[in-house]
Amino acid sequence: MKRLIVAVGLALLVLGAGPAGAGANSGPTDPLQQQAMIDQIRAQLGSNLADAMAAQQQLRKSLQDNAAQQADLQTKIADAQQKIVALEVQIADAQRLEALTTRRIEAERAQIRELARAIYAQPGSVLVVLGQAQSLGDLLTRISDLNAAGARAAELKTSMARDLTELQAQREKEQAARDEQVKLRNELNSELSQLRVLQAQQEKSLADLQVKVEETQTELALLSRQSTELAQQVADWLQQQQDAIIAAAMQAVWTQVQLWSQSNNVGQIPTSPGHSTMYRFVWPEPQAQISQLFGPSALGLEPPYGGYPHFHTGIDLVEPFGSPVYAADDGVVAVVGSTTSGYGKYVVIAHSGGLDTLYGHLATAVVNVGQTVSQGQPIGMEGSSGNSTGAHLHFELRINQKPVDPRPYLPPGAPSAFKG
Repeated sequence: MKRLIVAVGLALLVLGAGPAGAGANSGPTDPLQQQAMIDQIRAQLGSNLADAMAAQQQLRKSLQDNAAQQADLQTKIADAQQKIVALEVQIADAQRLEALTTRRIEAERAQIRELARAIYAQPGSVLVVLGQAQSLGDLLTRISDLNAAGARAAELKTSMARDLTELQAQREKEQAARDEQVKLRNELNSELSQLRVLQAQQEKSLADLQVKVEETQTELALLSRQSTELAQQVADWLQQQQDAIIAAAMQAVWTQVQLWSQSNNVGQIPTSPGHSTMYRFVWPEPQAQISQLFGPSALGLEPPYGGYPHFHTGIDLVEPFGSPVYAADDGVVAVVGSTTSGYGKYVVIAHSGGLDTLYGHLATAVVNVGQTVSQGQPIGMEGSSGNSTGAHLHFELRINQKPVDPRPYLPPGAPSAFKG
């Protein structure tokens, strides 16, 4: 990313040792050159101090957002727990009804068995009942009553067995619903634990930044009395700090994306009408010029990655300020954020297959978190927010959190409106 100086955002910052621990490098011997170096370092220290204070403000905002997320998760956990309790009551009721019905069936079966034994033991009893008939009509009535009694007993037995089956099915359904709520509660608790870990890291970063501010203020006060050699040590120390802050800041944004993805399963997103039939992506700025490609960079302000001291993790595209920026693919908006440095205003879209795209340095975003977007849909306007020397779009692709060159996913050649 072009001129990415002190991108802190939600940075999980780990500050290195102070200038006293830096290796000694001999500086220029000419007095004018010495003074020029000291003036340059003074300006760098002042910029460093301003960035550290801006980072503190951003971290405080991040902690507030974290607290809001924790409160939301705690509400969801409480809701899941209430559902679990209600389902457990329903399961207990179903078990009681099931036991009652089972006892009634057993009682009915016992009566039938007793009747069968009685008839077997005294077969004449039925004949006696029939023999007591006063007429042919009475005999037919008695036979009909005996048949009806037997049919009612069989029907009652069948009905109660059916009720028992339905009760068992209902209990199993409620048990499955309860198990699902327990699973959800456990997942929410896991997310809450991760947020609390992140909160602790952010609070440590805030404390580290405060130390950095105080150290920088001390260096500014003492700089005029420092030797050129010590000034060079300060410059080296500032560069090391800057590299660490840049890397931490960029990772912080993707930590947000990871947390969102853990709470929101994107799955397979349906292909929108008009989606390219040949390429996964379309150019987010079809009329742009490419100002910087993905890969190792000679710019000293790019963060290290993949064994390279400086690495550009996306493609920089240039169109006039305010030009529309389009979604490269169908997806769901995972994060809409803004930092005083680094990516500036940015949008991250989650796509099928573990792909995420970031659109940085926007003037404004026109989508919201959770919104489903289609390929080619406007998601923002090009700007120069964050650490940017001019209007451009930083377009970045990550697959399973790892930066990948987006060009193989785009129509070949220079940016264009071609979809294929």
